[in-house]
Amino acid sequence: MALIDKDEVSNVHLLNDSWKLWYWKFSGTVVPDENWTDNLYGLCEFDSVEKFWSIFNHIKIPSMLTIGCDYSVFKSDIKPMWEDPTNKNGGRWLIKDNGLLDQYWMDILLSMIGGMYDPYNDNICGIVYNRRQYSKISVWISSCDTNIVNDIGSKLKHYLDTKEKFKFEKHSEFWKKKINLHKKNYLGQTTQTNL
Repeated sequence: MALIDKDEVSNVHLLNDSWKLWYWKFSGTVVPDENWTDNLYGLCEFDSVEKFWSIFNHIKIPSMLTIGCDYSVFKSDIKPMWEDPTNKNGGRWLIKDNGLLDQYWMDILLSMIGGMYDPYNDNICGIVYNRRQYSKISVWISSCDTNIVNDIGSKLKHYLDTKEKFKFEKHSEFWKKKINLHKKNYLGQTTQTNL
């Protein structure tokens, strides 16, 4: 007696990439940049359409998360953090809350796992949903090449059927701002600090 029916195996629709769902839980005691990864949990991986739906039909929609928590879905070999080598030289498209973020989350997920960013599918790293008072979605890519950034941004707007303005932010620029802010806070400065 076979444990797996051959017909069931042939009905699996494999994705081009394996993906991982991550959850970041705000504990109320996290110190930024010190123990951020202590609150980051890799929940599960999926590599087929069927596994995707078996997961996403059974988790909370992002807007129902506790404020301060995040969902992320990244290719399985990429962590949802700027320090990951694949993310390091890239950036992110930022989409602010407009009342449609839950729908945008699902639409972007489906376009990512479906490989709809050709010829730049390899540049797609993942997506983050930050549940805050003013929530946002960010689509992370591995490159800041203008052609790649603009093509992915145009496709995002097309798939979301929106004319909203999205902002692209290089991870390196974000880090410079963050370091300068920490320096100003530490030194009590009120002017811009340059590296």
